[in-house]
Amino acid sequence: MWLQSCSIARLKSAMTIYSLCQPLTTPGGTKLKDYLIMDDVMLDHKRVLVRVDFNSPMDPSGNILDDKRIKSHLDTLRALEGSRVVLMAHQSRAGKKDYTTLEAHARLATRLLRRDVTYIDDIFGSHAQSAIKSLMPGEVLLLENTRFYAEENMNRSPADHAKSHMVRKLAPLFDLFINDAFAVSHRSHCSVVGFTEVLPSFAGLLMDKEITALDRGLKGNEHPTVFSLGGTKADDSIKVTQNVLSRGGADKILTSGVVATVFMMAAGIDVGEANRKFVEDQEYLDQIPIAAKLLHDYPGKIVLPVDVALNQNGERVEVAVDKLPTALPIADIGLETIVNYSKYMKEAKVTVLNGPTGVFEQEKFRLGTSELLKAATESGYSIAGGGHSVAAIEQLGLESKFTHVSMGGGASITYLSGEPLPGIEALKKAALRARKV
Repeated sequence: MWLQSCSIARLKSAMTIYSLCQPLTTPGGTKLKDYLIMDDVMLDHKRVLVRVDFNSPMDPSGNILDDKRIKSHLDTLRALEGSRVVLMAHQSRAGKKDYTTLEAHARLATRLLRRDVTYIDDIFGSHAQSAIKSLMPGEVLLLENTRFYAEENMNRSPADHAKSHMVRKLAPLFDLFINDAFAVSHRSHCSVVGFTEVLPSFAGLLMDKEITALDRGLKGNEHPTVFSLGGTKADDSIKVTQNVLSRGGADKILTSGVVATVFMMAAGIDVGEANRKFVEDQEYLDQIPIAAKLLHDYPGKIVLPVDVALNQNGERVEVAVDKLPTALPIADIGLETIVNYSKYMKEAKVTVLNGPTGVFEQEKFRLGTSELLKAATESGYSIAGGGHSVAAIEQLGLESKFTHVSMGGGASITYLSGEPLPGIEALKKAALRARKV
């Protein structure tokens, strides 16, 4: 009963949202987004609950080692400078050494935003509620680590999460909800999806930016569109390959890393005992028939290395793929492959890059990753995702040269795989409900 009455009251108040009574296309014929954005609502003086992703690497003393996650939300927070803002975020998960409070995050956010971000060691208790009620326009409050609350981590539907203590206690205190945490939107957690059932809900600026950029790669409206897929998670890369090829969203898939090994095995190439054993140990043998079918169904679309770099006692030794020895592991793509792949990427209208080409952490095996990242920046529109790719981009100082570097990690690969992200689906359903009011 509470959920129904709260939903009706909140949706009626959402009549201030510009797009609710508009058709699904603009007067110029442009299709509206299937979720609401911050431009669709008057934000000044509103009490706004914002889900952000402040999850950051921390040292044993509790100091934040990398501020890029917090920095990524600054545009959204600046757009809310006339609102009463409450932030929800998490740090790590139970059992991890960096599973801790958000006090350090508030201090860092204060410095980066150049406005006070007040930390409160409560999520939805009387202390938090009192602080929220007393907020003035322009003030920002950061609640405690959402994962300190057990129900946050349960994988439940938005409707079930809306019945939680967190939503029941907090939702009546707010005018609207903004999800700016793309990186956690592949999880159906309470703070991500629960409030969308009972509050007018919007995508934050970072969320909208992530979706828009990744869609440009997925839709394949610009040719050529080239994907470079590497790293160790072959199953994820194969899902992406299936998705983008089935929808015509890629002209070429350039394979490297473990996914290239799987595709080479699927093509009948003898990769040597060491590499076969690695694929088996990673439990990717079941991916070989899937890769074989993709090679058959999409001839010429999936590009395999013609040479690779092997790790011979720490030294880089390059060989053609038809001459792979039994005992040496593949540690990078070879020079001829680097030149070939780089040409594809430089000539592309859109490039999407996920995962390193080899063991990027070792200097002698980072050549492929470095050269492909540089080549991607010369394409018309460059997108990079995945934690290891982002780390490599930072080491090379290429952040400013990429059109978009995703903060998503697992969320970006899930999105590129065509799997629905619960956080985004919840925003879409909230928009549908709002537009019917």
